[in-house]
Amino acid sequence: MARPKYRITPADSSFARRWVESKLANPAWLGTHQTYKAHQNLAEREETAAELNAWCETWLDEALWTQLKNAIRAARRRARVDDMVSVTLSRNAWGMLSYWAEREGCTLSELIVRRLGTSEPAGE
Repeated sequence: MARPKYRITPADSSFARRWVESKLANPAWLGTHQTYKAHQNLAEREETAAELNAWCETWLDEALWTQLKNAIRAARRRARVDDMVSVTLSRNAWGMLSYWAEREGCTLSELIVRRLGTSEPAGE
């Protein structure tokens, strides 16, 4: 039996819509002409999960659906975790952290805690 197609749920539609809109901001994403048409088509639709699913079925291939599903899962995970913050790193800093995290088989956060210790945060 074939697996059912992935469906964006109403709870996930805001995550999915943000991902799609951020991708559409790059004219080269689907090719300049296609991206423009896709953006126009999305703007004409209601902001519902059903409409977003229909749009995705029209414009996304299997690889892009996979990227979207991964982005939704990551957004769900971020939304559940209260003790997380986002930071902006230079590409050089990110590269160094990524290299050492991969060598040690851990995440960037785990690497920072391992290497810098778990001392009291500043101001406490």
